[in-house]
This record gives sequence, C-alpha cells and structure tokens, in this order.
Amino acid sequence: MTFTHILPSGLKKKTILPVAFILIISMTCVAGFNYYSQVSILKTDAEDSVASALSTVQGFIESHLNIYKQMAILLAGSPSVGEAISNGDRAKLTSEYHESYAALKKGIQLNQMNFHRPPGVALLRLQNVEHYGDNLVDVRRTIADVYKNKTGVKGLEFGRTGLGLRGVEPVFSKGNMIGSLEFGGDLAPALHDTKRANGVECGILIAKSATSIAQSLPDWQGKAKPIGDFLALYSTNSTLTMGIITEAMINTAKAQGSFPYIDTGSYQGKSYSLGISPLKDYSGANIGYIYVMKDRTLVLSKIYKSLAINVIVFILVLTAIVY
Repeated sequence: MTFTHILPSGLKKKTILPVAFILIISMTCVAGFNYYSQVSILKTDAEDSVASALSTVQGFIESHLNIYKQMAILLAGSPSVGEAISNGDRAKLTSEYHESYAALKKGIQLNQMNFHRPPGVALLRLQNVEHYGDNLVDVRRTIADVYKNKTGVKGLEFGRTGLGLRGVEPVFSKGNMIGSLEFGGDLAPALHDTKRANGVECGILIAKSATSIAQSLPDWQGKAKPIGDFLALYSTNSTLTMGIITEAMINTAKAQGSFPYIDTGSYQGKSYSLGISPLKDYSGANIGYIYVMKDRTLVLSKIYKSLAINVIVFILVLTAIVY
C-alpha cells in the first residue's frame, strides 16, 4: 500500500496533483539540462578535435616539406651532380639516380626528382625523362626564387604536372650557381598520416582556377570530382567526401577567411563533425581548403541513451507516487 492510499480521496487529489505537476516540471528541466549540457560538451569537444586534426595535417605537410628540402640540400652538395648539370649530361644523371629515384618512390612515395639549368630550364625529370627543355621560371615561383636569391626554398605549388610539395636547392660549382635540383611528392602521405594519428577522414579541395597552370595531372589528381568551383583533389574517403561536403559549406568556409570553419554533416545514418581550413601555396595564395571529418555517431548514441534513461526513471517515479 502506498502513502496515497491512506489519504482521504479529496486530500489525495489536493496532495498528489501539485506534487505530480512539480515533479513533471522538475524532471523535465533536469532531463533537458542534462541533454543540452552533454550536447554542448560534445560540440566543444568536436570543435577542439577537428581543429587539432587540421593542425595535424599542416604539421605533416611541413614535415614532408622539410624531408624533401633536406634531401635536396644533401644531393646539391655532390660534385658529380654539379658536373653533370654544368655539362647538361642527362645520360649521366639518369644512370646515376634513376634507381635511387625508383627506390624512394616506392619507399617514401617520392614522385618528383628534377634537375634544372639556368635560368630555370628543365634538364631532367626522372619521373618523366622524355619531357624536358621547358623554362619553368614563369610557372614555378619556387624555381624563380631559387635563381633570384640563390638559396633553397620549400613549399606547396602547382606545376605543369600537377600539385606537389617541393624542396628546391641551388647547385654551385666553384662558387658559381650552375643549376638547381628538386625533390617532391604529393599531399597523400600527409593526409594518410593524419588519418592514422587522429582517427579522421581528410582531404583537400582545390579551386578549379588554381589548376590552370598544369598541362597534365597524375591519375589520382585527374580523377578529382567537382564540388561547385572546387575539385575534391584527394581524400582518404572520397565517397564520404561527396556525401557530406557541399558547395554551400565551402562558400561558408570562404566567408570565414583565415579561420577554420566547423560544422556537422550526416551520411548513411551516421553523424560527422567537419572542419575546413584554408590551404595556401608557396606564394601565400589561397588555392583551396583542407578538410577533416570525424564520426561522432557513437557519442551521440550515448547522449540519446542517457536521455532515454532519464525519461524512463522520471516515468517510473511519477507512476510510483501517483499509484
């Protein structure tokens, strides 16, 4: 027998109805507060998580740039390289470094190893030995700066064969600059490093206008899918990218300027946190965006489960009091 059964019926109504009403209001407020508090925590955590992942991408890009530049510095100091470049000896450079290039391509995904002669003319591309003799100064700011300042540079840059991370160094002989050389690779390794480190899917969006300099693109760049005025040039999960990222999101990110744009999206029943941040090339121009996507479905599921438990407890307590 409950407490209400021993009360006169009139007193029961006068007692129970206000108590029930107060309980309903109180429990609703508690459940609502708990829900919105957890959602707020989730939002803050998501913003911190995607911001951290965006920083990680930039960090890995810089790390790979440093590797390419250090490799260029090392090779530029070789007397045999200086002699071959000075003599325009393509055969010697090919015979000495073709196997090394192949090994580096397989080992660290290096995809460019190039030699140039003044004033920035392509002497040898080990990744495309038949294509040479073109002046790169007008299309490659990195090479132009190396010949202008006689010092090495590194950066992200479009060239005639696509977008790449590049480390370029001058080559000297007897105190005179007699050419330059470069090592480079694409953004894929940096993106995969980020995926492994942060548990996110990520990729790059490139403005269509930025690709105009390229006469040809590698297979993976040439298959880029359009999203408005941008191309999804590379992604660790292209299906997810095309399912979540929209032209409206990119336009909103553009309006954010240099600040990261944080949003959410859903695809095939799952919810994702999304971060988009500007991508700048060697010259400082904004050529597109880096983006990261993190699955937040499990966390949302726990929040909804907690809310459901609160509601069930509330109903049980109310039922016990009333009956």
